[in-house]
Amino acid sequence: MARPKATPEQRAEVRRSIKRAAAELYREEGLGAVSARAVAKKAGVSVGTIYSYFGDLAGLGQSLWEGRVARQEEVFRETAAQHEDPITQIKALLDAYLTFGIEQHELYRSVLLFVRPAAMGEPVRQEVRTFAFPTLLNAAIERGQAAGQVREGDAGELTQLLWSGVHGAIALPINLARVELKSVEELKTVTIDRLLSMLNP
Repeated sequence: MARPKATPEQRAEVRRSIKRAAAELYREEGLGAVSARAVAKKAGVSVGTIYSYFGDLAGLGQSLWEGRVARQEEVFRETAAQHEDPITQIKALLDAYLTFGIEQHELYRSVLLFVRPAAMGEPVRQEVRTFAFPTLLNAAIERGQAAGQVREGDAGELTQLLWSGVHGAIALPINLARVELKSVEELKTVTIDRLLSMLNP
C-alpha cells in the first residue's frame, strides 16, 4: 500500500528540521561537519530526503541564510534610495557593504567567505543582477557615466572592481589573520576614498 502523501505543513516541518540540524552542526562543529549523512542522522530523515528538499548540500547551506541575506539586500536598496547623486549613492553603498561585513561578520563569513569543498561540486552560476548590491552599484555607475561624473568604460567591470575592493578589505585580514594587517574598521574610510578616486573621469 502506498504511503500517504505528506501535507504542505508536514513538508514544511521536515524542511525546518533539516535546516535546524544543519545549523546546529555548523554552529557546534563547523562547515566540515555538515555532510548529508550527518544532517540526515541529526534530523531523523534519510539522505535522499535532504536531496529531495534542497537539491544538494550547497542548496541546504544557502537556505540557512536566506532570510538574513534578504534583509541585508533590503538595507542596500534603502541606502541607494536615500541618494539622488550617483557618486553619493556609490559612496553610501560601499559604506553599507563594509558596515555589513563589520557588524554582521558571522553572516558575512558564512555567505561571502565560504570556501566550497571540492566534494560539494560546482554550484549553479547565478547572474550578478540577482543580487542587490552589485545591481544597485552598476546602476549608479551608469548614471554617473551619463552625467559625466564617472569615467567611461564597461560599467560591469567597474562594478566588479569596486565590489572586489570592499570585499577584499573585509576578507584579507580575516583570511590572513597571521599577517599584521590593518583591520577593515581601520581602513574603512580610506578604502572608500581610494575606490571612489578610481571612478574619476
